[in-house]
Amino acid sequence: MKIGIWSAIALVALTALITWGISRPQTATLLPQATQGEVLASVDGTDITRQEVEEVSPDRFIQAKQELHDLTEQALSRAIDQRIVALEAEKEGLDEDSLIAREVTSKLTMPTEQQIDSMYVLYREQLNNAPVEQVAPQIRAFLMGQSRRSAMEVYLAQLRSRYDVANYLEPTRVEVEATGPSKGPEDAPITLVEFSDFECPFCVRVLPTLDQVQQEYGDQVRIVYRHFPLNSIHPNAQITAEASMCANAQGKFWELHDAIFEVRGKADADQLKAMAGELGLEQEAFNACLDSREYQALVEADLEAGRRAGVTGTPALFINGRFLSGAQPFNVVSRVIDDELTRLGG
Repeated sequence: MKIGIWSAIALVALTALITWGISRPQTATLLPQATQGEVLASVDGTDITRQEVEEVSPDRFIQAKQELHDLTEQALSRAIDQRIVALEAEKEGLDEDSLIAREVTSKLTMPTEQQIDSMYVLYREQLNNAPVEQVAPQIRAFLMGQSRRSAMEVYLAQLRSRYDVANYLEPTRVEVEATGPSKGPEDAPITLVEFSDFECPFCVRVLPTLDQVQQEYGDQVRIVYRHFPLNSIHPNAQITAEASMCANAQGKFWELHDAIFEVRGKADADQLKAMAGELGLEQEAFNACLDSREYQALVEADLEAGRRAGVTGTPALFINGRFLSGAQPFNVVSRVIDDELTRLGG
């Protein structure tokens, strides 16, 4: 679905109203945070705890908790900004609106005709090919809104650097056991658990990110690989996962890991055996391991652990329990790692 400029203009306006509304939102009393052991019901004298209820649909509960945390984080950021602006306004002997007018609004420049024309060309179809003269006022307002928002972000960043801001909001974390083939010391301050599928194209895309994490952070990060084969859409996912663990038994998990990803997971049992031979694994032991499905139960256990942690697709990364979904770029992963190191005093 395409988002037209009218929707974009409305979004800018809504953002401005939320961030700098005429009146502050009224406060409400929140319920105390629930504990996993909280009893929600009993049947014939047997209790049903919150943990049992959440385990019925773990992915949805984890998603809901993350959404609540994100909402809290966004609202907290706005509250911090409002407090800083209030302090700065008091310091300058102005009301808040006058301060923003002086420091932000007065410094904005009107969009040029060239900028309006460029935006018109970009959104012409969404505007039903209306004449540029007809929609120019709305385009101008949209560009002004964008400019004001950017200027406001810059000003708030400057203010934050002048005041002592301490954020005590803890990130949401999911308990995930760091068991499986790994790189990095076991006592590393950061543990990154990856649930992956050898036949998943997005899992291939995250490999450079993980390689860069190793290069940049060294012994500060331990990377643990766990299996999450999407068997319904990837016919080779299960067998390649089991083969990698057969290689792990001979101390060559990462070598076969890399070889399987080089062929995008498109490898059947015979091809996997040939790969093992090329990598110097003891052929007879590897073949027997793969044929006997020795690690089928282990792979299935990983899959179930991922589901309990809220994983629905791959790759899924847990950085000290903080969940990142999809093939995230290095700057996103490093931001979480840096924040964790800061929280640990590193």
